This record gives sequence, C-alpha cells and structure tokens, in this order.
Amino acid sequence: MFNVYNVQNLKKNYLPFVYLVPLIFLLFSCNSTDNKGDTTFFGGKIKNPKEPYVYLFSGKKIVDSAKIDVNQKFRFLLDSIKIGLYTFKHGAEYQYLYLEPKDSLLIYLNTWDFDESLIFSGRGSAKNNYLINLYLQQEKAEKNIKYKYDLEEEQFSELIKSGIQEKLATYNELLVEEGKKPSPIFDNLAKTGIYCPYYLFKEFYPFNHKRHLHLKEFTKLSNDFYSYRKDIDYNDEDLLFYAPYTSFLRVHLYNLAFSEKLENPKNGNVELNFMRIVNDKIKIESLRNEFLASSLWKSLSDDWLSKEDFKQIEDFYYSNCSNEEFNNEIKHAIYQKYKLKKGDTLPDLHGIDNAGNEIMIKDLTKNSKTVIYFWPTDTTKANKLNSKLSKLEKKYPDVLFIGFERNKDNTDWKKFISAKNLPSNTQFSIAKNSECYPLFSGDMDRAIIINKEGTIKNGFLFFNDSYFEKHLKSLK
Repeated sequence: MFNVYNVQNLKKNYLPFVYLVPLIFLLFSCNSTDNKGDTTFFGGKIKNPKEPYVYLFSGKKIVDSAKIDVNQKFRFLLDSIKIGLYTFKHGAEYQYLYLEPKDSLLIYLNTWDFDESLIFSGRGSAKNNYLINLYLQQEKAEKNIKYKYDLEEEQFSELIKSGIQEKLATYNELLVEEGKKPSPIFDNLAKTGIYCPYYLFKEFYPFNHKRHLHLKEFTKLSNDFYSYRKDIDYNDEDLLFYAPYTSFLRVHLYNLAFSEKLENPKNGNVELNFMRIVNDKIKIESLRNEFLASSLWKSLSDDWLSKEDFKQIEDFYYSNCSNEEFNNEIKHAIYQKYKLKKGDTLPDLHGIDNAGNEIMIKDLTKNSKTVIYFWPTDTTKANKLNSKLSKLEKKYPDVLFIGFERNKDNTDWKKFISAKNLPSNTQFSIAKNSECYPLFSGDMDRAIIINKEGTIKNGFLFFNDSYFEKHLKSLK
C-alpha cells in the first residue's frame, strides 16, 4: 500500500521469543507433519481452552474447524491453500495468520493472555511472529503518541517518521534472517501494518492538537503534512480484512468529509460527505457497503442531526448500498428509532427475571436515571459490552443500568448471567410474544437512555460506541 522510506538492513534477533521457539517446536513435534505436495499444516496447543474447537477463516468465510483433544492440542491439514491472510478464532478471540503453501505452523497460546502469550514455531513462523510483534508494538506506540499531540506540525511529523523508520528497520532484519525475498502479499501486509497506524495518527493530529491545546480554530497545516495520501490504494483486495488498513481508510475518509465541511459550509452534513466520498473512492462493493452502512448506523444514534439531514443520509444510503441484508436490518432499526423518539415515555416494557417472574421495568426506573441496554449474540461484542459496563457502573453510581437478552433460551441466559458475574436483579429477558418486542428486537448492542421523569433522552444508541458516554454525561 505504501512505500516511502528505505532503511539499511541490520542483522540481529528481532523476536522477543526467539529462545523459546526450539522448545515449543519440541513440545509439539508429535503433532507435526511432513507436508506432501502443497499441503499446509497448522496446529498447536491452547492452554485453558474456552470451547472445544478452533476455527480458521478466510475473510468472513470459515475454511475449516479443528477439535481440541484431551491434551489441549488441535491440527489442520489444508490442501492447495491460497497464499495470504487468514484468521483463526477460539472462543471470543481472533488473531491473524499468514499462510503459504507447504507451511508447517505450530502455535502455543494461553487464553488468559491471548495476544501476549501467542508464539508461532515451525516453517512460516518467522513471518507470523513478526506480524504479532508488530501489532503489540503498535499498541505501545499508540499509548505514547496520545501524549504528543501538543507538538507542532514539524515535530510531530518527525516523530511519525522516526517511528516508521524504526519499524522498517525491524522488518528489514526479518528479511535478512529469512534470506529470501518475501511474497508481494506478505510485503504488502507488513508495510501496511507499519505505515497505516502511524498515518492514522497524522489523520487524528489536527483534531487532537486543537483539543490538547484548547485552541479555538484548527491549526493550518503545510501541504507536505499529508503527502502520503497520494500513495493510498483505496481498493486493495488483499487487505480487505486487515484492520490496520480498513481502520486507517475509515478515519482518513472521515477526515476528508470533515475538511469538506470546513471548506464549504453548505456541505455541513459530515456523514453525507463521508458517504459521497466512500461512493467515489471505494470500488470494492463489500467494503463500500460496509462503510455506507456503518455511517448510517452512526447517524441513527446522533441526536444532533436534523430530520432533514438524516433524510438526506438515508436516501443516499438506499440509492447506493447493494447489500439487502444490511438494508433490511437498517429499515427495521429506523422503524424502531421513530417509534421511540426523544421526549417519549418508555412504553410498558415487561422483563422476565432469572426466576421466571414478570417485572414492569417502569417500576424499577422510577425516579432513576437509567440506561437500558440489550446484549448482542456476538461473543466478542458481548465481552466488550460487559467490560465497558463494569467501568461505567463505577463511574456513574447514580445511573441504573438494566440489561436485556432477546435471543438466548432461558437455560443459556442463566449460564450467561453466571459466567459474566452479572447481578440478577438488573438482568432480564424479553419474551418474543411480548406486544412491544418488535420495538427492541435485533442483534446489536443497542441502548436507551431515560431521565428521572421516565422520559427518553435517546432511544437508539450503541453501547460500545465511543460517543455513548457523551450522551450519558448530558443526562440530568
């Protein structure tokens, strides 16, 4: 995607786990295999497994599944696999996996510390250990950079350039150790994983610089500040499921949309600007649809949008999104949004508690600032919600948080409450034959904010979104 700086090769060990690899290889030697033809082997050991299976994905498609045996080991034998980026999933966790034909990869991981404990060994391990290490290094870089946005443009650019050069030097060490030229696909993955996070910081810079220094206006930037933008490939199919790429694109396109608002006040609808730019630049249909849909979902919970602005966004979306599944979900969500508007009174919502008793939710929320939230079925999203919930409950002790389950049967729901250590007096299910069930059905982490008078302040928020707390703070 990007190719800006050249760095001299430096030969030294680049992996923090280099001395452990031989031991791990011996540990798994009984599971290894002599590959014949283009057969690819992927296996290993998972300490403290969360479920019986490991799943291998190519994009969103399951390639295969492997059962974990009594020794906590699993194995995949894959014929004629395409070179490229895959993901494997166990429990709620996903991680990237780069595969080439004839690779023989072994992993060790402890689910209690998933990313940090993950180590690859065997043929193809160096590239995969590099990608994991790159991800962990970028997490540290992000923590450091967030305190540097007060720097002036030139200093900040030098900081970014230095970070990129350091990561490229490490990448060149890998190439020396490998002793051969990498595939174009891996080279693309590695360089995107290096450049995109740092250029993401530059996309954030004008907003964070203004906020850190409490400026009234955005600082005017030189023409060179965004010089990397001329090298952006908006339609790289090899990176379609690579988070550093898609996360960068999303923020970059929003930056362009906001700039359009600043340059032309008539184009003040940032979400509509974003959709138009997406429609112009993103030619991969699936990615374009996802960006358009995410923009509309974001607009659904934005109380500051006028009805006219939202109608423009809605019309543009339906004219340009070709994913019927997205369209049907959004139609239902829009119906729900307009049925529970700001200023309305919460309808007679009956919850079923852990013991099977029917509870009128209005009786619980009386004279209380309340958040009613709905559990998604996706395990990863549910875990994120649970983590955020515990923090918000401590931060806002005067707010009552009530959780609702819409999709699990009673047995699974009780197991879920127990596994998450949730207080049963604030957790309810809602019967599908309930009169108001259509107002709350779905599978997203939706939330409703209600004031002490029982009036809806926002009827369609997403619990896990970054702007959720902004709405919570405004609750009187």
